[in-house]
This record gives sequence, C-alpha cells and structure tokens, in this order.
Amino acid sequence: MIKSRIVKKTLHSLLLTLLMLAIAGCAGKSRTIGTFIEDQAITLKAKHIIKTNKETYQGSAVKVLSYNEVLLLTGTASTETARLKILKDTILIPKIRQIHNEITVSRKPSFLSSLSDKYLAAKVRIRLLADAGIKSSEIKIVCSKGTVYLMGIVNDTEQKLVSSVVRKTSGVKRVVTVFESKSVDA
Repeated sequence: MIKSRIVKKTLHSLLLTLLMLAIAGCAGKSRTIGTFIEDQAITLKAKHIIKTNKETYQGSAVKVLSYNEVLLLTGTASTETARLKILKDTILIPKIRQIHNEITVSRKPSFLSSLSDKYLAAKVRIRLLADAGIKSSEIKIVCSKGTVYLMGIVNDTEQKLVSSVVRKTSGVKRVVTVFESKSVDA
C-alpha cells in the first residue's frame, strides 16, 4: 500500500513535469509560461461571457483571442448595442492590458463562410511556415470574412515579412496586424 502511494506520487510528479514542459513549448519564446496560462484564462473568460449572455448576443458570431494579455475580438454582432456590450463586458476581465474590438455589425456568417475562413487561416499558416519560416506558435491568426488578423511579438523585420507573405496569399481581402514590438536581440 505504501509502495502504491509512492508510485502514484512519482507518476503524478512526472505527469506534472511533462505538462509544464508542454506548456513551455506552447508558450513560444516570446511569452512566459505564466503569460501563456493567463492568455488561456482571458480567452476562456471572454468566451464564457459571450456564451452566457445569449439574449444580448443572439445572432452574433464573435471570435476571441488573447496573446500577451492583449485581447482581440473579431467576427460579427447582430447590433451596434451588442457589439458595444461585448466590449463593455470583456473589459472587466482582470489582467487584460489592451482590447482590440474588431467586431463588425452584420449578419452571422453562413457555415460556408466560416469554413472558408478556417481554410484561409490554414493557407496563411502554411504560407508563413513555407515562405517565411515562421512557426504558428509565434504568430496567432484569426480570419473573418476574408480579413486576416495577426497577433504576436515580432521585430520590425519579422512584421514586414509576415505582413507581406499574408497579403500575397490568395483569398486575403485585408490584413490587420496587432503586433507588439520586440528588439532584434530578443
């Protein structure tokens, strides 16, 4: 029985260590593990706010992404009131340094439109890796109605390269960058 507890504790410690290593790998070089975890919490809280206010947000299709404690809201809201209410509700989430509200007022996109956005995001990721050697963990990509939103921590050279590659991808109508600058040495 004592051996069983020791084995369980050892296994638990090993799994916890592996989980921390996996999280560290997901965090990329630009964010700490703590910031990575905080970004996940911010995203979950924002999604929860939107899902629990079904009456207010009915007919809306909002995408939420947090990177380095900056929140990006994209997609559509059924009314201007709903768009502003989403901003008002998410601004109360702790630890957010900045919010970019790129939600537009229009009808909820069709299934085909949503599928097209997912396909476009995949094409952009592949082009970034193939043409620029940029890992998808370094740049976060969200697409909505042909507009590509890019988030990450990059230097000026990387920002120009990424923006250029994305603009040249077929199907991209517009590119919105929400980059933070890092020094070339970082």
